[in-house]
Amino acid sequence: MKVIITGGKNTGKSTFLYELCQNCQCSGVICLPVFENGVKIGSDAINLRNGKKKIFARVKNKANFEGIETNEYIISREGMKHAIEAIEEGIGENLLVIDEIGHIEMKNDGYYEVIKKAMQQENMIVVVRKSILNDFLKKFPEKYFILEMNGIA
Repeated sequence: MKVIITGGKNTGKSTFLYELCQNCQCSGVICLPVFENGVKIGSDAINLRNGKKKIFARVKNKANFEGIETNEYIISREGMKHAIEAIEEGIGENLLVIDEIGHIEMKNDGYYEVIKKAMQQENMIVVVRKSILNDFLKKFPEKYFILEMNGIA
């Protein structure tokens, strides 16, 4: 079964998935938000198999590293490598998690190559922001159960 968790920015997609994965054996990567004084400043990539964590992204004025620049963030090259390795390790496991597929992947960069391999996986959960969901479905046409997040209450 392939599941997509989708929703707008900051609707709790990654947090929900992380809580869900605490109760089952999952492999792959989750990028949890990082806050400073109640304001989101980025995310850290967690390898679900071994619990290792690396900085994944920071808002531009908080990033003390070079990496892939987006509108708001700088993605750490080391964090991206860590996330890709976590996904590769999870291929073939019972449940593979990939968080989050974004604009970079839709441009055939970032996680894109490992996602192509991972799509052979039978059981997986992927997080895809709602604004690019249609692009993702065109690029990776499969049967999915889609769960839309509207926020955490």
